Amino acid sequence: MDESRALRRAGWAGAASVVLLALGVTLTALAGVDDPSVSDAEILARIDDGARQTAAGIGLPVIAVGVALLLWFTTGLRRVLDRLSGGDLLAHTAVPAAALFGGVTITAVGLDVSSAVTALTDEFTPDPNTVRVLGTAGAVIGLTGLIGGAVLVAVTTRIAQRAHALPTWAVWLSYAVAALCLSGFWTAGLGSAAFSLWLIGAVIGVLRAAQRTPPAPEATSG
Repeated sequence: MDESRALRRAGWAGAASVVLLALGVTLTALAGVDDPSVSDAEILARIDDGARQTAAGIGLPVIAVGVALLLWFTTGLRRVLDRLSGGDLLAHTAVPAAALFGGVTITAVGLDVSSAVTALTDEFTPDPNTVRVLGTAGAVIGLTGLIGGAVLVAVTTRIAQRAHALPTWAVWLSYAVAALCLSGFWTAGLGSAAFSLWLIGAVIGVLRAAQRTPPAPEATSG
């Protein structure tokens, strides 16, 4: 497969990953409890709700597929970074950073919805305090895990800055996104929202790079 087509497919994988991650998080949030101040009655009603349990069961694999597509996209992004940097090893941290973000996200969401999923069986007696602890743990882990997103943003931005591939305002805006991701624990959902918007911009960048990449010459028979 020629490089232009590979980059284009990686770009569309990134676009799909943004959609699936947002959808998965929305579905699992229906069954999760990440606010410790919620009343006991509301917690029990939430985790015993069949529709919410179904949403959690659908949302988690949707997130997993989104993470897989994110890794596909990041391999294309790394190729673009390799080209911009002339093979700088810094570009090789992009894929592990995305893997860190994805793995932590799945873990965090799994903790948050574990009580609702377990409530599907008759062997579990729901306890609101247990649900609170698991939900809070999921939120803390997920927000802290944004450090993977911070590394991805910072590495991409630094290489693009060296190559003069981005305007100054975009460079500093990207660094601000990285800072928000690093402080995700204190900024609640702001870091996650900023990272999602940055991902959309990165997808556009990879798709544009695919357009600028000449297709591979057709093989000629001798």
